[in-house]
Amino acid sequence: MRRFASLIALAAAAVAVGCAPETPERLSVDAEEAYAAGEYSKAIAAYERMLEVSGESAMTYANLAQCALGARDLEYARRCADKALALEASGATADRARELQGMAAEARQDLPAATRAYQGLLNAEDARLRTRARSRLARLYARQKRADSALALLLASYGEAPQDAMTLYNLGTLCVNEPLRLRQPALDFFRLAERTLPAGSPERAKSKTWITRLESNLNRLRQVPPSPGNTRKGAEYLRKARENMERKRWRSAEDYARQATQADPANFDAALALGRICTQNNHQSDGLKAYEAALVLRPDSPEARQEAARLAYAMKRYDDAAAFLRPLLIAQPKNLAAADLMMRILYAQQRGADARVWGEYCLSLMPKPTEAYKKFVDSLPRG
Repeated sequence: MRRFASLIALAAAAVAVGCAPETPERLSVDAEEAYAAGEYSKAIAAYERMLEVSGESAMTYANLAQCALGARDLEYARRCADKALALEASGATADRARELQGMAAEARQDLPAATRAYQGLLNAEDARLRTRARSRLARLYARQKRADSALALLLASYGEAPQDAMTLYNLGTLCVNEPLRLRQPALDFFRLAERTLPAGSPERAKSKTWITRLESNLNRLRQVPPSPGNTRKGAEYLRKARENMERKRWRSAEDYARQATQADPANFDAALALGRICTQNNHQSDGLKAYEAALVLRPDSPEARQEAARLAYAMKRYDDAAAFLRPLLIAQPKNLAAADLMMRILYAQQRGADARVWGEYCLSLMPKPTEAYKKFVDSLPRG
């Protein structure tokens, strides 16, 4: 009899569990499990039921937007993200809704809307969200042929999180393509990305492919520096050039520096000195050629790159100036003088929106930016 009674109790309990009321907690669990299983329609139904049971919530609308993106219902995703932002304009949930808003717009090929959404996340409190937003926005800029803006965003993320796998991969992809075509930095970034990306991910497979291809290309294209000449004679001429520089006898200094480079074409210091002296003497074309010769001997020289970029900028050879600067900025992302020069180059090219991106990057590097500098950056168009 007791056994029969216990069976009745168990059956009653089972019925009670099956008929339990729909609580927000229960619906949330059902929705999360359905989303994890890829059953997006079921997850959407559960979240919609949550709205009926517990009322409107920014979090629920954001979850609905994410499920709708999974179901490729892009218009519904947009409406849900908009509703979430209408209910909660700031905070973590609002930032998440803004990211979903951008993702939905990007999937719809509405690039201006996606750009605005991601731009609104560049100062988000969550560092991981900032990094994701920069990566997404950089991808949009690259598609719009705005590689320099993309570079500024990715360098900002690289400075904050140098081990972030997707930032490394995106930098490699940006460097390897036009207009940058920076093979050695691209190879370095792909190598770092390949070590940190998840096994089996498509990005890791692509990184491996690029590593193999770039290693082969760099071995073929490596520029052979000139053979050393009369090193003793070159050093003596360089010493005399420096003595005349100290005495501000610039014409004599240029003559001796030129003789030093002719005596020993592999003397980097002589080529760099000739570039500086020619610049001082306003022999700009000769100065730029000297800097280019110095960079053949030592491509990673920050002094030669920055000085060559400044000279090219003064000559209004803006494309050349930017080309000198990019490898330097990749090697030294926090070089404020180089970043500021890049902003001025882009401004001189009437690329105000790109100049603004670099200006904002400069502001992030300044401990105490001046009001005049902030005002100038704010005056540039946002694109």
